Amino acid sequence: MSLPRALYCSVIATLLACAAGAHAAPVSYQIDVPHTQTFFTVNHLGFSNSTGAVRVKEGTLVFDDADWSKSKVELSLDITSLQFNDKTWNEHMADAKFFNLAKFPSARFVSSKVEKLTATTGRLIGELTLLGISKPVTLEFTKNKIDKNPMSGKPYAGFSATGALKRSDWGMSAYVPNVADAVILRIELEAAASK
Repeated sequence: MSLPRALYCSVIATLLACAAGAHAAPVSYQIDVPHTQTFFTVNHLGFSNSTGAVRVKEGTLVFDDADWSKSKVELSLDITSLQFNDKTWNEHMADAKFFNLAKFPSARFVSSKVEKLTATTGRLIGELTLLGISKPVTLEFTKNKIDKNPMSGKPYAGFSATGALKRSDWGMSAYVPNVADAVILRIELEAAASK
């Protein structure tokens, strides 16, 4: 039994729409700076794990939910916003032995590869430029949510990422090993669709 022409056309249109949705183009986002934070933690003399923060100055995200390998992210970090919640400690870390803010006020991360691990987790591989030195960094991330923001009405994306690096790879070796070489990074990121 053949379908009526109108019903047949409707079925074909629905199938085409579903196929188009399955192969949707990557979405471009702008980083929502107030809701994006970067934290780093380092062991201090074995007594504690001290945590500092720097502000994300700007950034872009391209995310393809159908094919994560087509995704990418770029972040510019304002290192002058360095914050340890103590004036003396902030000034100490701004010194040339550490972040050398007088010469290197910013840092940049640019991704080179995104791998999907599970439905909600992935691996972000890229290059971090800090203190004038560019080195590879790998971050494990979780896709928290992609949906319409109930406050702004815009499509939004949210991710959490963590990774580890050695600060000495960027020439920041003061007081190793008393102040640990290993640094844990954590990024909480929100981004709004550009259109």
